[in-house]
Amino acid sequence: MANFCPKCGQPVNPEDAFCESCGTKLSKDTSAQAPSAAPQRTYPVQQNYVQPTYQAPVYAGNGAVREGIPQPGFSDRVNNREILAAVRKTRNISKASMLFIVPLPLIGFFLYATITGKMEISEAIRNGAFVSLVFLVFALYSLFTSRAEKSYEAVVTNKYMKERADKSRDDTGRRNRTVDYDYITIAQTTNGKTKKIVETDHSMIWAYDHLNVGDRFRYHPQFAFPYELYDKTKADALHCVGCGAKNPITADRCKRCNLPLLK
Repeated sequence: MANFCPKCGQPVNPEDAFCESCGTKLSKDTSAQAPSAAPQRTYPVQQNYVQPTYQAPVYAGNGAVREGIPQPGFSDRVNNREILAAVRKTRNISKASMLFIVPLPLIGFFLYATITGKMEISEAIRNGAFVSLVFLVFALYSLFTSRAEKSYEAVVTNKYMKERADKSRDDTGRRNRTVDYDYITIAQTTNGKTKKIVETDHSMIWAYDHLNVGDRFRYHPQFAFPYELYDKTKADALHCVGCGAKNPITADRCKRCNLPLLK
């Protein structure tokens, strides 16, 4: 089998001492073999660029963006401009309603005395002024207590129903036998205070229906629906803070008033 010159690569006989082409001295022990092929350079395969499809982000708690069900966490939408504007509008309407209701008794008594003649005008003014004053005190008290109420964070520790008998009497003097219930939710705040939320058959039963034992929540007194769960995945619905309407937990805005939901 022919060997090859290590310098010029020409074939040589095994018994030759020198290459006939270039004169290079050949070694029998280390006679050159066929030169190996030059290594081939490899180049990285260029990936085809794929334009990503745009997906509209859905707001979630604490500024996170995700789709569908909100992540656990309290929402920073409590400072949303739309929601704050709706709260101010509701308060202004409430104040205007109070100012409208306060003088109604005085006007009513005066008209009654004037039209029927069954009451002296002076007496009608006194009675009407007294009732209007009571309305004014109640309106100012409601306004003061609503402003003094503070937001808090707590965990539900207990909830129960309590039977409350109606002790009123009918026109014949007999005691009414209707039975009402108090719906009581007990919560422990982060600063160690105990909150007792009492709701009745004649009020909106929101805390008792929305909160379960062990739930962590925040109370926002400025909102129509004030209870915000930390883990909203446990909720069967998201309540609008503006109108209180129930919405699917995957919704981003209220289906009734279109306000952003706390997500």
